Amino acid sequence: MQQILSFLTLLDQNNNREWFNAHKSDYQSAKVAFEEVLEKVIVNLGQIDPRIKGMKPADAVFRIYRDTRFANNKTPYKNNFGAHLSRGGKNSGEPGYYFHVQPGESFLSGGIYMPENDKLKAIRKEIFTFPEDFSALIEAPEFVETFTFFQDDKLKRPPLGFPADFPLIDYLKYKHYCPWFPLSDELLGMPDLAGKIVEIYAKMKSFNDFIYRALGE
Repeated sequence: MQQILSFLTLLDQNNNREWFNAHKSDYQSAKVAFEEVLEKVIVNLGQIDPRIKGMKPADAVFRIYRDTRFANNKTPYKNNFGAHLSRGGKNSGEPGYYFHVQPGESFLSGGIYMPENDKLKAIRKEIFTFPEDFSALIEAPEFVETFTFFQDDKLKRPPLGFPADFPLIDYLKYKHYCPWFPLSDELLGMPDLAGKIVEIYAKMKSFNDFIYRALGE
């Protein structure tokens, strides 16, 4: 992982096509290293969550090239490597497991990000209808000790159709359901990084199962 972090650090300092093209081999080597870790994660996590069994790293890894058409930031490359492990692949919109590597800002996450409106409504309805089930998940000691929820991009008021005095109303305000776990640069350098990632993701599976249930699986 040190190879990946070193490349991304230099890319962040030299985010232009000339530099990237001159260091294309460094990018390719870093990408291979990232995919090697992912392959180990997929094989072992597939024993815990059959939905991702048989995935290939290429099904999960996002392109490093940024879409700058409508962005104020016109730098052409992302300053991170990211991968989403899910049954339908990285662009499926399904719940899954996310792996983000960025110097000083790496993390693991899961759940579902930016769900379509009908999916978001279904998740909120499931939480509202089965609050005990959802509470049991997010209040489990190993979940509390491991994960936090992203606090940005939440509604300021309760979503339409749900009472403000509902005990879990704060969770209905989320636009994404993505518990996350920070990864320090030091942790990324541990010998069995893939094993550590699978250990964290295993604690996420029940949460993903709840999201899938909400979506009708």
